Amino acid sequence: MTLSITRAELSPAGAGSGEVALVFRDVSETETIRRLLGYFLANVTHEFRTPLSALAASIELLMDQAPDLTQAEMDELLKSLHLGVLGLQTLVDNLLESASIEAGHFRVSPRPYDLEAIVIDAVGTMQPLLDKYEQQLYVDLPGDLPEVMADPRRVAQVLVNLLSNASKYGPSDAEIILSARQEGPSVRVEVADRGPGISSLHRELLFRRFEYPEVDTPSKVGAGLGLSVVKTIIEAHGGQAGVENRLGGGSIFWFTLPVMRGV
Repeated sequence: MTLSITRAELSPAGAGSGEVALVFRDVSETETIRRLLGYFLANVTHEFRTPLSALAASIELLMDQAPDLTQAEMDELLKSLHLGVLGLQTLVDNLLESASIEAGHFRVSPRPYDLEAIVIDAVGTMQPLLDKYEQQLYVDLPGDLPEVMADPRRVAQVLVNLLSNASKYGPSDAEIILSARQEGPSVRVEVADRGPGISSLHRELLFRRFEYPEVDTPSKVGAGLGLSVVKTIIEAHGGQAGVENRLGGGSIFWFTLPVMRGV
């Protein structure tokens, strides 16, 4: 517990010695918020600095040496630029969503939608990042999967966040599996990775803002917003989100969406 102590004289000025009141105030929550905010700002600054530095270096190289670059070198630079923009876009999206949630303005607009189309959109966004680290993504969607009630832009953001985490915390050359299946009135979507896994004590905290995975590499710690945004988006759809261990190592992050009414 952290206490703030305020001292106040109860006797009028010049009246000599008198009684003194001490006011004790529990500021533990304030101190915790201050500490978390400092940690968050440090991490979000790092998250911005890394792709911005890469963008600046690639653009400078293009400006100075474009006529002398081979097509392969040009392709590599353009890929680096694209990945940098993708990283910044994902971070900005999460920051905006978090601010909207905090202000009470967050809304979703679910409608009957083909989950496969959302998956294709999210995978197309993330494929360059997966290619960079030579990670294999396997998509397993049943052909008879019913339409779900979904806001396609928001659910695509959920998948981008989960795939981004699976790539960030998983080793190069590792497999990532994105699968879905119907379970009664819902469709359950899973993203399985080969990362370090999540301890049982940390699983519930992981979906809170400013909570960070327990990893050995500090440079892989993000802004601490992605999973809280995932949880908020899914619960706004009437679904649930969670994480469990993957057999053989790694984690399975999952969420559910209600199927189209009448299915």
